Amino acid sequence: MIYNYEIKVINGEEKLYLYLDLNYEFANLDFKTKKKSLEKAINEFMIKNKIVFKGSIISLIVGGLIVGDLILKQPVLSKQSTMIDAITPKIMEVDNLMRIPELPKLEEEIEILDLNENNKIKNNVNKSTTNNSINNKMVTENKSNNNSVSKNKEIDNNIYVNVKRSNGQIENIELEEYLIGVVGAEMPALFNIEALKCQAVVSRTYALKSLQDGKMLTDNETTQSYKSKSELESMWGKNFNNYYNKVKTAVNETKGEYLTYNGKYIEAVFHSTSNGRTEDASNVWKNNYPYLISVESPYDKTNPSFQYEKELSYPDISKKLGINVNKDSIINILGKTIGNRVSQVSIDNKIFSGVEFRNKLGLRSADFELAKLDTGIKFKTYGYGHGVGMSQYGANVMAKNGYKYDEILKYYYTGINIKK
Repeated sequence: MIYNYEIKVINGEEKLYLYLDLNYEFANLDFKTKKKSLEKAINEFMIKNKIVFKGSIISLIVGGLIVGDLILKQPVLSKQSTMIDAITPKIMEVDNLMRIPELPKLEEEIEILDLNENNKIKNNVNKSTTNNSINNKMVTENKSNNNSVSKNKEIDNNIYVNVKRSNGQIENIELEEYLIGVVGAEMPALFNIEALKCQAVVSRTYALKSLQDGKMLTDNETTQSYKSKSELESMWGKNFNNYYNKVKTAVNETKGEYLTYNGKYIEAVFHSTSNGRTEDASNVWKNNYPYLISVESPYDKTNPSFQYEKELSYPDISKKLGINVNKDSIINILGKTIGNRVSQVSIDNKIFSGVEFRNKLGLRSADFELAKLDTGIKFKTYGYGHGVGMSQYGANVMAKNGYKYDEILKYYYTGINIKK
């Protein structure tokens, strides 16, 4: 239910933020009927993590959105103290769980509670409201109400994403700033600016779809790689200023742009280098996506690391595949996909899909040739990655040849639209 927390000091007062699993039953926001189990879960979580909290407000966060506040009758000062009977619920009900904020209408203000204390907008709640409860839906203030929010206060309409770092901490980062760290981590900064723009749009699409689906972003290849500014500085060294400004320019010049098909976010997948042709998604993940179909990508063949050789011993192969493989084993490639990658391979009586075989053995690509040796098997692979969607190296060479980022994106993702 609760998978992480953080305590921040806002306007001199501690606030506790609890992150709830989107798939948990509490995500339906029906906290009123689950008050006891909610209190118990929070109580157990705080005791388990030895949380010392001196504030009075606990905010519940689901999928990046604060969906409710809990008001403590007294602070939790002791690591051993419990919270049962110390909580008075103050629930913010939302009709639709929207993770992508919309601009407020001119004639009204909405309450925004952001983890960045400088961006928080305070809202005066009518003192006559019983039990300190707040109105259902996002709070709006009538112009005639003396307690309404001043129109002169700045509203932060930026989108924020939560990123689970490798050290276990969760960071709340503004989307466009996050994308600088993603593009810098995912694509070489020496690539053409138009290729970097492609990566920015693809990575923004991936992040927005993850927000919509309630998927937690990480800083590694399980979602998208991400590096902080200090990490980029360490990686780029003396080239930091030039590379950082170049990547930032690519992100800024595509600000807000994302990819759709039939009005919905696409599965914004990409890979390093194709084998000369991208692959149908159906041959990799068994799902059909009309915009993820095989297209020619001949520029990839100019990549110096287009071909790669790797030798594995028979004991190592046997361990990875879970079968006995030796120099007497009969090995056959049974077929190729439309993207010219191995569809099936047999070893004695065992058949593997090309994708499964590649993943188990850690090969760079499912387009491979093999040669049996006395001590093992030598593999020669072509390309690098699953081969679906945009080829980063192909995009870079296309950019060098004068193609703009929107042309490149529409080439690799068939029939998509670029929206802002």
